[in-house]
Amino acid sequence: MTPGQPEQAPALEITDLNVRYGPVHAVRDACLTVGAGQVVALIGETGSGKSSLALAAARLLPSSAAVTGQVAIAGRDVSALGGSAFRRVRASLLGCIAQDAMAALNPVVPVGRQVGELFAVHAGMSRPQAAEAAVAALAQVEIRHPAAVARLYPHQLSGGMRQRVMIAMAMALAPPLIVADEPTTALDVSTQAEILALIGELRARMRSGFLWITHDMGVVAELADWAAVMYAGRIVEQGPVDVIFDAPAHPYTEGLLATRRDLRSGAPGAPLFQIRGSPPGPAELPPGCPFAPRCPRATATCTEVDPPLEPAGSTGGHEAACHHPGTGADQKAGAKVAAAEAGAAEAGDHLGTAGTVTL
Repeated sequence: MTPGQPEQAPALEITDLNVRYGPVHAVRDACLTVGAGQVVALIGETGSGKSSLALAAARLLPSSAAVTGQVAIAGRDVSALGGSAFRRVRASLLGCIAQDAMAALNPVVPVGRQVGELFAVHAGMSRPQAAEAAVAALAQVEIRHPAAVARLYPHQLSGGMRQRVMIAMAMALAPPLIVADEPTTALDVSTQAEILALIGELRARMRSGFLWITHDMGVVAELADWAAVMYAGRIVEQGPVDVIFDAPAHPYTEGLLATRRDLRSGAPGAPLFQIRGSPPGPAELPPGCPFAPRCPRATATCTEVDPPLEPAGSTGGHEAACHHPGTGADQKAGAKVAAAEAGAAEAGDHLGTAGTVTL
């Protein structure tokens, strides 16, 4: 930002967001900010509330969901907009990149026409103008021969090319916010690397903020600036990625990081680290901290009082919801203890008896 220029509003600002599906409290009091040009990774096990939070931010939840709290995109309070009013401005405020591009794209419409529809409907372009803009959008995501590809149907493209089409659609109108739901999960390693590099280039050029849902800690380390860890519907830790990786404060974050196996230094045949137990169902949360039944540092206070999200350490913005926040040393010690416990059991036969992490 140059001197005298006004500060750019955050791409996304979530305040006290709650999502309920009947008796199920899927997201609890979530507060999260995605800055302009920033990638924020949302991490957690299946059922932790990641997708519900992201869909609530994008206003894509079913009408049966009860949503409270405030969601602002590029400084505009979209939680106050009615459904029809938000639909008119949705494409200019946010784009979405789905995990399964084949399911998200219309199988009976050429991809160029699907991209062009955004320009025709939301930018008021004529059909020839929209077709030309669609080809330019495909070229922007580094699809070779974009004019020819625009005439193809989704099933005629590779998985990587379909994902590039999804990225082109998400970023066609240069929205300030992109919501990406595990967009590289189904891709092979080399294609994933190409997509991540492309995303890095586009966000630097367009200054869009990304809310990136993922279970891949490698992607988090490579792409994200900020990480938010969810457990049982709450954000239990958040902060700069390097701080989260080097000095996690919440024992759940420590466990997630310890499950990563270092293939270069790990001993062949060594047991994998695992977080014991299973996450609670969203309708069956225990009293106190929901992670207490699985936590190696739990005390009586943990089973009675759910800890608030509070500053952790000296790094600005690093927060954790834990009565006994730890450091990176705790993570390493916990990994050693778990490895010793697992090593006492027969290799393979009892590896999953204590419960495993499903991201």
